[in-house]
Amino acid sequence: MSGHTPVLGIRALNRATLARQLLLDRADLPVPDAVAHLGGMQAQEPQEPFVGLWSRLRAFRPPSLSDRLTDRRLVRTHLMRRTVHLVTADDVLAWRSRHDAMLRQKVLGTYRRELTGVDLAELAAAGREVMSDGEPRSMGELARAVAGRWPAPGPRALGEMLAAALIPMAQLPPRGLWRTRAGARYLPLSDWLGRDVDPPSPPGTDPVGRALVRRYLTAFGPAASADLRAWCGLAGL
Repeated sequence: MSGHTPVLGIRALNRATLARQLLLDRADLPVPDAVAHLGGMQAQEPQEPFVGLWSRLRAFRPPSLSDRLTDRRLVRTHLMRRTVHLVTADDVLAWRSRHDAMLRQKVLGTYRRELTGVDLAELAAAGREVMSDGEPRSMGELARAVAGRWPAPGPRALGEMLAAALIPMAQLPPRGLWRTRAGARYLPLSDWLGRDVDPPSPPGTDPVGRALVRRYLTAFGPAASADLRAWCGLAGL
């Protein structure tokens, strides 16, 4: 044996990365398995995941994604970088608590002045009380329901903080279904999925962070820590 470790050239690395992304050859995978493999899919534009999965899966048909949203195996939610992502129900319940601090900071980065003086714990409690009736609401409707107590910030800042950060929410169908135009309406993940979000990990541990690192490397190949942070928006990885 020569003792030398083979080093991938640029072309081989490119091919390996495409293969990990399921973009070199279409895969024979169920839709939820493909979404899990990718660590979720960007879904800010509601029709985008259909194109992404058609590019990756053999014999993909749009109802195979729409049906997984309506049967609640897949969820649209604010997660990585505070953008809307399509993720599996299991992943969002396991990962959401790890994203809490990042989501709050992202919203504050945009609305810090408007939210000055607002106790976020009190705002979250008020929002949860409003949503406890089980009725889906838009961001604006949720914000107006609590605006009597916090009139200064305005509905946009209140709605973004509540629906994108303080309360783990699912964006409900028909938003995100194939060739369907619908506004974003929300329910708490625990109500929509019938299971609570996993609690934060004990101090000094980070099993979700480790899982995200492995999931990212599996789907994207060799990467620097800066690449991983740019993907998910999380610090401390």
